[in-house]
Amino acid sequence: MWEQVKSLIGDAAPLVGTLLGGPAGGAVGSMVASALGVQNTPEAIEHALVTDTEALYKLRKLESEHELELKRLAIEDGKLKVAEQQARLKDTQHAREQHKDHWMPSLLALLLCVMVTGMFAALFFGEPAQEYAQVLIMITGTVLGAFGTAIAFWLGSSKGSMDKGKQLKLQGG
Repeated sequence: MWEQVKSLIGDAAPLVGTLLGGPAGGAVGSMVASALGVQNTPEAIEHALVTDTEALYKLRKLESEHELELKRLAIEDGKLKVAEQQARLKDTQHAREQHKDHWMPSLLALLLCVMVTGMFAALFFGEPAQEYAQVLIMITGTVLGAFGTAIAFWLGSSKGSMDKGKQLKLQGG
């Protein structure tokens, strides 16, 4: 429900709209509710935005009057997101370092490669029974998901993640 409120607010007061979805969302939501004179619920705020012709004006005024505080909250929100990403990257790196000399993760990745190869060979060259089609689709999805996770773990998830990791290091992470 807050997503709908964010989209309604986003054009008129982009800083307020952005903050509604983050850790400061509760505080910003109560500021919005107070400015509109409604209860601090997404339903009440959305109703006010739709029915009150002055609502967007009130939100612009709120944003301009509390601009410094909202920007401070946005910076804190950004810092929290960076810290969260740093922790996730450290966790992944730690897991890779912990298991780099152990044979089990390598064996699991190789087994998944064999499973994916065998699965595709069976799908291309075999005639699956119609009554098992749904089961085969579920198994295929599960195996491909595990295969993708194993590849992402050992080889990195993407170029974008690598670039993000470099950016975090440059920022002091």
